[in-house]
This record gives sequence, C-alpha cells and structure tokens, in this order.
Amino acid sequence: MKTALKILQFAAVALALCSCSNNYYADVQSIPGERWQADKPLTFKMTVEDSMQYFNMYFLIRNTTDFETQNFYVFMKTRYPDGNTEQDTLGFILCDKFGNWTGKGNGRLKDNKFLFQPKVRFPRNGEYTFTVTQGMRDDVVEGISEFGIILENFKQKR
Repeated sequence: MKTALKILQFAAVALALCSCSNNYYADVQSIPGERWQADKPLTFKMTVEDSMQYFNMYFLIRNTTDFETQNFYVFMKTRYPDGNTEQDTLGFILCDKFGNWTGKGNGRLKDNKFLFQPKVRFPRNGEYTFTVTQGMRDDVVEGISEFGIILENFKQKR
C-alpha cells in the first residue's frame, strides 16, 4: 500500500510539471529506495531546436525528512551536440541552520524547485545530455527520493 501511494504521488508531481504549458522540457526521475548511490548517475536528454530561444533552467529535488545534512551536492556533466563536455558542481540548501526544511510539503516529503540559470540559451541546435551524480562524501545518500530538470520558456516581463 505504501509503495502504491508513493507511485501515485510521484505520478501526480510529474503530471503537474509536464502539463504546465510554459515547460519546454521536464523530466523527474525517481531514486530507488530513496538511496542515491554515487555510482548510479541520472541521465537527462533533450533536443534544442532553436538556439536563439531563451529558457529558465530549474532543478527539482524531492527529499524526505530522513535526509541528514543541510546541503546537497551533485556533479552535472553536460554533453553538447558537438561532443564537447563540461562539468559543474552544484550545491542546494535543503534545510536552514535551524533544521527547517526549505521545500514545500506536509509530512516526510519536501519538494524543492531551484532556479539554476535564468534566461539561458543553448549555443547550438541538437541533443544535449545532462548526467547528474550525487556528490556527497558518502557513497550512498539517504533521503533523496526524486531529482529532475525543467526548462521553462523564458518570457520577458513587461
């Protein structure tokens, strides 16, 4: 019963994210057993059709109250259509110094949406691959249940 409820919750979040008409790309992946192993990267592939288009790029992290630290780090390797690669180390604050979760949600699951890059443009058309690995000191991080990437079409505010 617990597993069915979790699957239903995940499907609801994924549906809500993908149904938003402002999204160009959205992919949220589940972490098996809420235990992200350092040797189990997540891969996100997307195709850019217009290199002149601007996007806001977000990361989505769903953590549980079992997550034991304030910050969460990941390594993101970007592979460009021409085969070149680039790697970044990204840090996310999931809890403040008083132990209050930054994410929204009741109970043990907290949803976080972090703006990574506003008004970003991809340099060429084609397929981009983002490979994300947890970058914590432990080989297994407990308390991360989902991780995702969203690209929203950028609209200039008037």
